[in-house]
Amino acid sequence: MRAAVAQPFQGAYVMQAVSEDALNGEARQAFVNVDLLLSVFEELGRPIKTGDTILDFGCGEGRMVYAFRKLGYKAFGADIAPASSEVEELLEQKGLCSRKQQPLRVIPSDLYKIPFNDDNFDFVVSWEVMEHVQDHRQALSEIRRVLKPCGWSLHFFPARYRFLEPHVHVPLGTLIQGQRYLHFWALMGVRTKSQEGLAARDIAQENHEFLRTETRYLSKRRLKELVYSYFGNIDFVERHYWKYNVGRSGWIYKALARAGLRKAVPLVATILSPFGRRALFFFKPPPEHGLTLSCGYFRH
Repeated sequence: MRAAVAQPFQGAYVMQAVSEDALNGEARQAFVNVDLLLSVFEELGRPIKTGDTILDFGCGEGRMVYAFRKLGYKAFGADIAPASSEVEELLEQKGLCSRKQQPLRVIPSDLYKIPFNDDNFDFVVSWEVMEHVQDHRQALSEIRRVLKPCGWSLHFFPARYRFLEPHVHVPLGTLIQGQRYLHFWALMGVRTKSQEGLAARDIAQENHEFLRTETRYLSKRRLKELVYSYFGNIDFVERHYWKYNVGRSGWIYKALARAGLRKAVPLVATILSPFGRRALFFFKPPPEHGLTLSCGYFRH
């Protein structure tokens, strides 16, 4: 079992893995993300063990799968786009998997079926994926299918009411996505690094198409309705995410702790999380128990 950590990215195994591979940039960030996920699961009362199976839903290039496996965990990934061939080669070169295992798989876009068997995973996680899902019902149905009974699921993603849309950096872009509105901000100089040198009209059109087809920010109320309909339980665990985050919310947690106001963290997290990041947790109850079994989860 992985040792508990006091702060994110301080676990001895994580630091050793990063040092061995001399990682930087996105690769290093994957280890930070994995360390935070592991820490929150520990905080929730169910640490991931090395024999447990983990699915990184929406794994992208597959870097978190590599990080999990480098730390000794049995992780797999699935996404609608193929993973990075570089990551696949690295997994094999480091002896972290065999080609036969296919740890990184593609979700067929026409069927949207996660390419793993029913009741296969102890844990399903994702990082900045839920805001891209277009059909949340189908995604949740598939997560339920591949989770084992009493399997746990944890997802971190930008909240609906955060001030800056995190992909195109447009103020209130999570809510207002009209082309004229986006054109105004492009004229004001708001653009991503890849958009440098483009005309404002082209940037607005590009952002409009991206936000319309590749994002869908749901309200907390809607998330509750959907998750509860498939799992019968849901919890927003931003209070734990704050404790182990190295960003702004982590600073707020530390400030409250130093001021002797640690007990105020859940309330402050509840108030501020709609404008920052969501941490969504749920579990799959066994069918014979309907939707009533706690599966060892007790709200902290």
